[in-house]
Amino acid sequence: MSILRIFANLMPPRVFADIFKHTPQIKGHFQLETREGGKLRARTQGFNIWTLTGREYIAEVVALQARSPRTTFRDDRISYIGMGSGAQLEVSSIESLVAPVVYKTGEYLAPLDAPATFPTSGTSTTNTAVRFVREFGAGEISLGYNVVLTEAGLFTDGDPDNDWDYVSTPTDYATTAGRAPMAYKTYEPITKTTDFTLRAIWDLRIV
Repeated sequence: MSILRIFANLMPPRVFADIFKHTPQIKGHFQLETREGGKLRARTQGFNIWTLTGREYIAEVVALQARSPRTTFRDDRISYIGMGSGAQLEVSSIESLVAPVVYKTGEYLAPLDAPATFPTSGTSTTNTAVRFVREFGAGEISLGYNVVLTEAGLFTDGDPDNDWDYVSTPTDYATTAGRAPMAYKTYEPITKTTDFTLRAIWDLRIV
């Protein structure tokens, strides 16, 4: 017997219907693709955790702080992806990558493609999902040597030391405790070499 049927048998029909009517869920889906000469070599994918920092972000970014002058609680947006070679349990309290790796000399957070896109479902054209993409070139991450990747995180372009105010180039990279990922994913090890590119595709879905 399915879990939905069990709940339906335990609850009055109206209560059961109200629960599923008023509980939209936010889900993240992560993919990594490796390509050599444009041809797909391998793909890994799965659902990710949306951290407490990320949940707070969603709550604050949709709210208005004042009408006149019109101000928001925060103006940062999800703009960067960080890759790492560590691993930890996918729990909401995650505050940083375990072992961030640079994607180019001295920089840990790689800008995502802009603008972001809004993939539609087969039944609706309503924007209920947003897609973030970053393609790492053959010479990125693997800066002349092989790097084993096992974790990734999504980050905003805000300054955590200044109430997440927007900064054009974040200086508190993923190595600092103050820059927590909005979303986090661990995956089976992928060895990044200079022989192929690496494409990260991260979907945020409201279902």
